[in-house]
Amino acid sequence: MLAQQIVNGITLGATYALIAIGYTLVLGVLNKLNIAHGELFMAGAFTGIAVARMGAPLPASLLAAFVVAGLIAVVLERSCFYPLRNASFLSPMLSSIAFGILLQNLATQFFGSDPSRFPDTGASFQLSFGALSVSAIHVAILATAAGLMVAIDLLVRRTRWGIAVRATSDDPETAAQQGMHPSRVTMTTFFVSGALAGVAGVLTTLVYSQVNPHIGIRQGLIGMVAMVIGGLGNLRGAMIGGLAIGLIETLNDAYFSAGYRDLVIFSVFFAFLIFKPEGLFPAAQSRA
Repeated sequence: MLAQQIVNGITLGATYALIAIGYTLVLGVLNKLNIAHGELFMAGAFTGIAVARMGAPLPASLLAAFVVAGLIAVVLERSCFYPLRNASFLSPMLSSIAFGILLQNLATQFFGSDPSRFPDTGASFQLSFGALSVSAIHVAILATAAGLMVAIDLLVRRTRWGIAVRATSDDPETAAQQGMHPSRVTMTTFFVSGALAGVAGVLTTLVYSQVNPHIGIRQGLIGMVAMVIGGLGNLRGAMIGGLAIGLIETLNDAYFSAGYRDLVIFSVFFAFLIFKPEGLFPAAQSRA
């Protein structure tokens, strides 16, 4: 049923949107490319699993993933980006690749290379509207992702921190002269970016039921695709790009073959790079 696939696609796309927002905050706003962003997603997923295995409820797993992935992102920024802040664009990017590999190996040591499953959440209610079914997992994912997307949008557009982020992106020296702290702004932006990736990791694990140390590679790429489709530097564009990728993936799996999933997604990606590299919503139209 088409309506069911649309619900499934929006649910999956909401997790991709959170990843894309994290990319957009760091690359589109601070002009830095964090290749290890997918590994922050993975770290959040495993953190959520570890907390859930202790018998904690889903909100506790989400909170733990938010905090842990955010703190790891701060360590990443302090170790790979801050020391190389005056180096070429390529240097911190390569450094983040090494950091991502380190996280993958740490996850393998602690959790093993086999897929790890998220414990049963205990939520079993299901809403039915004819042939359309909405489960507790759908509701939890959509509510969490939507709440975070609205919060981030308001945070960037309506708060002093958001003003500082945009000012730092435009002209760090002028921002510093006006009493802002570019280094602190960058660090907090990495925290928010990583925290969103961590929550997305837990939510995606609820969709797929399992996670492995290398899942961040694909999810990171998907988040980057969503960011490009939405428009670099445009948070709302990143959200729409993530939802679009989720719908494309789900509809492909339902009506064609899951084997063509990545072929279709990355074909769309290359089409945008060639014919509309600025994305659906260029940042010039709506900064951040």
